[in-house]
Amino acid sequence: MLESSTSSRESGQSRTCFCGLTANQFTATTPMNGGRRFFKCPRPEDIACRYWEWRDEELPAHVSMFIHTQKMSLNAIRKERNNLKKTLDEFLGSNASDLKKVSCLEKKVSNLVKFETMEKNFVVVMGIFCLFCSREEHVLML
Repeated sequence: MLESSTSSRESGQSRTCFCGLTANQFTATTPMNGGRRFFKCPRPEDIACRYWEWRDEELPAHVSMFIHTQKMSLNAIRKERNNLKKTLDEFLGSNASDLKKVSCLEKKVSNLVKFETMEKNFVVVMGIFCLFCSREEHVLML
């Protein structure tokens, strides 16, 4: 397909090319013919029968130029969107290791908190045990 056209399979009006196939319909995007529709052989360029025909009448120059300008603006917006998406993907990719480090640190902190809680519980239990043992010794001494 040419860079200066877009394809469509619009129902309704159709044409048969010299090969006997149903011709594809395209919309021109060139400055002089932007928005005009045409038919062309569906085969690849190197084996096509060279069938080509305008579907509609020529548009006024200002309309064709307007369509072309809008198409160029749309392409610029798409390019900017793709660049922003690429930048975001790179940003997320470069920060992936930082996110992994943060996750690892969070896990270590969580483990330390659990260990601290276990230590506190151990100290309490040992305190109770020592208290109990000292009472037993006191009772034995009597």
